[in-house]
Amino acid sequence: MIKRRSEPGKGLWALPGGFVNANTDKSVEDAAIRELREETRIKVPAPVLRGNIKDRKVFDDPYRSSRGRTITHAFLIHLPPDLELPKVKGSDDAEKAKWVPLYEVKRSFMFEDHYDIIESMVSL
Repeated sequence: MIKRRSEPGKGLWALPGGFVNANTDKSVEDAAIRELREETRIKVPAPVLRGNIKDRKVFDDPYRSSRGRTITHAFLIHLPPDLELPKVKGSDDAEKAKWVPLYEVKRSFMFEDHYDIIESMVSL
């Protein structure tokens, strides 16, 4: 997870993410992997991340974001079980980044509907 550096939601915990760059991203999946790597500095190669996507869902409630109509494409990535959790470090839009066990995820510390996204993707 990342701790948001700026408003909206400055200081709240969120899933790493951002927006599609029309000039460089060929797909929403490309944008998701790019944003994950930019915000967390995770050293897992993009092809490994891409190859371990286990699920994806769209979150499109018109009132889900204070920023206006925002459609999120969430990706669930399972890293190989023999891989030690790689180091992460906040970068770009993230003040901090860290691995958070699911049992520690609390709605009250989360940005907008990110708790609901996690709950939907992994069945908390």
